[in-house]
Amino acid sequence: MSISQSSSIFKKTVSREVFLQLSELWSQAVKTVGNNTLLITEETLLNLTKNEQNVFSKKQLEIQKFQLLITPYFNALVWGKPNKSNNSYQTTITFEREVIATYLIQLIRQSGDEAAAVEYLQPDFINQLTENVDYSHEFVIKAINLLMNSHNLGDRRHNNGYNNTPVMERPLPYQVEQQHILDRLKIQISQDLSLREIIQTAIEQSRHVLGLDRLLIYQLDVPLKSMNLDSAPSDFVDTITYEAKISEDIASTLYFQDEICLSDFPQCKNKYRQGFSLAINDIETSPNLNSCLQSLMRKLQVRAKLVTPILVKGKVWGLAIAHQCFEPRQWDNQEIEFLRQIADYLAIAIYHNQSYQQLQKQKKLLEKQVKTQAQQIKNALIAAQVASQSKHEFIGSMSHELRTPLTSVIGLSGTLLQWSSSKEHISLPIEKQHQYLQLIQQSGKHLLTLINNILEFSEVESGKHLLNIQQISLAGVAQQALQILKKKAQKKQITLSFELKVTVEQDIFFADEERLKEILFNLITNGIEFTPEQGQVILRIWREKKQVVFQIEDTGIGIAKEEIPLLFEKFKQLEDFRRRTHGGTGLGLALTKQLVELHGGNIEVESVLGNGSVFTVYLPEKTSFKHQTEQQVAIASKFPLRSRTIMLVSENEENATFICQLLTAIGYQVVWLVDSTMAINQIELLKPDTVIIDRDCSEIAVQSIGREIEKQRLSDRISVVLLCHQLTNNDWQYFVDHGVNDYLLKSMNPNQIIDKINASIKNKDESKDWQASNSP
Repeated sequence: MSISQSSSIFKKTVSREVFLQLSELWSQAVKTVGNNTLLITEETLLNLTKNEQNVFSKKQLEIQKFQLLITPYFNALVWGKPNKSNNSYQTTITFEREVIATYLIQLIRQSGDEAAAVEYLQPDFINQLTENVDYSHEFVIKAINLLMNSHNLGDRRHNNGYNNTPVMERPLPYQVEQQHILDRLKIQISQDLSLREIIQTAIEQSRHVLGLDRLLIYQLDVPLKSMNLDSAPSDFVDTITYEAKISEDIASTLYFQDEICLSDFPQCKNKYRQGFSLAINDIETSPNLNSCLQSLMRKLQVRAKLVTPILVKGKVWGLAIAHQCFEPRQWDNQEIEFLRQIADYLAIAIYHNQSYQQLQKQKKLLEKQVKTQAQQIKNALIAAQVASQSKHEFIGSMSHELRTPLTSVIGLSGTLLQWSSSKEHISLPIEKQHQYLQLIQQSGKHLLTLINNILEFSEVESGKHLLNIQQISLAGVAQQALQILKKKAQKKQITLSFELKVTVEQDIFFADEERLKEILFNLITNGIEFTPEQGQVILRIWREKKQVVFQIEDTGIGIAKEEIPLLFEKFKQLEDFRRRTHGGTGLGLALTKQLVELHGGNIEVESVLGNGSVFTVYLPEKTSFKHQTEQQVAIASKFPLRSRTIMLVSENEENATFICQLLTAIGYQVVWLVDSTMAINQIELLKPDTVIIDRDCSEIAVQSIGREIEKQRLSDRISVVLLCHQLTNNDWQYFVDHGVNDYLLKSMNPNQIIDKINASIKNKDESKDWQASNSP
């Protein structure tokens, strides 16, 4: 007898006498079951089919013997296909509404164009079938027991002691209980209960109905964090995560791991992936167990076991393992099938849970992105407000700064015009005329300085300003700046001091002379302006490692600690323009900071309110562009005379333009690609000597390019260089593991960048030469 996946559909080949007994049971049920009971048989349709020409339909109905019973408590359909060779019937009994409805539709089609039969069996009649079935009804139990206790006549091999068709060995209540467990699993999954609750409930109920000593779930690739385990050889382990036992006398296997006896499990995965189930009736006599596994089973109190895979999206998520602990057990097909069904339902629950978790991650990510965007909008609004305030202060500052010299120009020029055109020949001494003209010139120069400062700051900030690096004298530049400001200091009775702490050999420095003068001029001017009379401003210069340090110290009014961050803000002054005592647009220090950073340096401030300030500028060693080019060409000449190709992958136009210009200037051929996918497609074609990857392109892009180079077997000739802002030891180890050979920091000066690229290519060349010399 065979049983379908639904436990209320049964098939078996029985004798003619048994089939007649079943038919009689259906006929008697009309009287015994009660009112509202309807019986339909093949004779019902034969009586409706009176057209003698429709021979085929009548013949089909005569061959197909069936009886359908419809009651308020259940539906019951029995049909049999006769086998004249051994006077038997291939019999099917079902209580399933869907199966009965399908059977009736087939009968309608067999009836051909017989209007009476079609009208009788139309869909309205099918809708009368009962939705819910009472499996405990006396009729249902009698029908199944009658079928169960009959001999199977469907296979002649049965007489020889061999039967390939599974026999129904369990009573109907057992089958109904299995179905109820599956139904409850469906409901739990549809209600989106927690995965842990679904699995634990399923294995506890299944253990009970199967009469097992222990039922457990062996899960693969379990994250250690979810188990709260501190020590383990890897981040993921295979272990038992769920367990149901008949009593506390049974040893617990929860979180059990064994890497020795289960070392061949990866080879078994392929079998389990194909739906293989392992049934061992007795570990003491099973030939499939090696001595290690046999010993392990004894340790875990296992005498018989049944293993079924839990497959999620075609992958083995885990195993459902049934244990009989103290005695052997003959596992039958129905038990194996039931455990498979449990595993299938658990797979659905796990897939739903994984989808839900993925959805939650996406939700959190979206929430984070929304929060980030909201913060960005908030920051943008604040920045807009600050910009508006800065604009207001700038306009107020500029109106004040421009109004004073313009008032002098307009007033004094008006006086001179009036005097020269007066008919009364009012006497204006030559000294007065000279004084007026001098004031007009000074005011004009002041206006020109203000306008130049604004234009220069705009150029530097927009990146249009380039440095003219050349060899200069540190002492010479400092002396020139001090000489220009000497009179201004003397006017305020301020002492200017200069401390040069470099030797004659160290006096040579490469920088933009005009911009360096401007840096010193702005900082010394700032010191003079905010230092009271009889004060002091000191300029110090010394070398420190590979940089030059300029320090300007004053004995002025100092700066409050909370106001220091505002010093280098553009159009920002620490005094309100309506009541300030010091002039200026608020661009001097902002421009100074921009020029220092343009040289690759940085500026620091130390100050105490009322005790003066110290501004310290650090500028790195530089060489002129011409000198750099000559030096790098000399280095490049040491390489074999062939074209050197560098692939640059970066989405940042500013970084890419700088790298391209720098490397092209010393003879490299640079191919700049914005998209990492396009770069992967071009590696095989271009076969570059070096691939420079901007970390801003994402870590996935770095991994993908590294894999492609490895795939093309070009890792021995192509060096991969990472371009980044900063790099920790952990970050570097991660990128090394994904094929990165070296790195460039965006803060490096051009000389360092070129040295890194040359060294990277040279290392690859030396590696190839060594391999060639050592190859057989």
